[in-house]
Amino acid sequence: MQDLARGLPLAFTLWVFAVGAVVGSFLNVVIARVPKGPSIVSPGSRCPRCGSPIAWYDNIPVISWILLRARCRNCGLPISPRYPLVEVLTGVLAVAVFRRVGPSWTAVGYFAFAAALVALAYIDLDTWLLPHQITWPLLALGLASPLWNRELTWIGSLIGAAAGFALFAVIALVGEKLLKRETMGWGDVWLLAAIGAWLGCPPLLPVVLLSAVQGAIVGSILLAIRREPDRTPRPEPAGPSSDDDWVPPKHAVPYGPFLSLAALEYLFFGDRLVSGWNHLLFRLLS
Repeated sequence: MQDLARGLPLAFTLWVFAVGAVVGSFLNVVIARVPKGPSIVSPGSRCPRCGSPIAWYDNIPVISWILLRARCRNCGLPISPRYPLVEVLTGVLAVAVFRRVGPSWTAVGYFAFAAALVALAYIDLDTWLLPHQITWPLLALGLASPLWNRELTWIGSLIGAAAGFALFAVIALVGEKLLKRETMGWGDVWLLAAIGAWLGCPPLLPVVLLSAVQGAIVGSILLAIRREPDRTPRPEPAGPSSDDDWVPPKHAVPYGPFLSLAALEYLFFGDRLVSGWNHLLFRLLS
């Protein structure tokens, strides 16, 4: 299967990238609307500045942004480069998934997983929220993923979800009950449970370690350059749970993007990461 994946025809690869970019365009809508509550289906795409509807020919992933010179056709105000960035990133992830496992339902499932992680990462960066509207369905799909992923068993998915939830839930409860402060957001708890459901239990430790190390590096860099992330109080989510106005600690960074990044890293490079970690431990202990 991997040999087939590496030999994907160029035309098919371009088609996969184009489909991924279209999904990325939809993710931009999800990122913008889900935290605020409006429907992600209706109304259609609109300029975030003036609110005017965007015609289909101005909504072609990446290409329209370039042709419009990164400005709205109606109001002339700039369009954030994040929009084509999300589209390109999602297209690249689509190609990477299909090259890893080949054309199959497993690839479609893993791409859905990767796309959801992209949306959650950007939402968390914007709002310090990981909405249940995404994490709960992602968990449910992960528990059903053995239907199309023969590498994962039903019991493995269930144990992974339970272990991921329990690991971060303990941290969150200790912070709430004993330390009287938030040490772990419940959105992170549900996200790690979903990651465990999709990947199983063994990857959880590498994912947590990778996310913690990378988050610490970014936090240290922000501290060194004395640049503080946005600490605007969280907007109240539209889902079943709500938070009080909350301000992150000084120099804090949202953890969701690093969990998402680490899960993607494990998805594509898991064997190499584990072997490299084992080799490093052997060198340190020998």
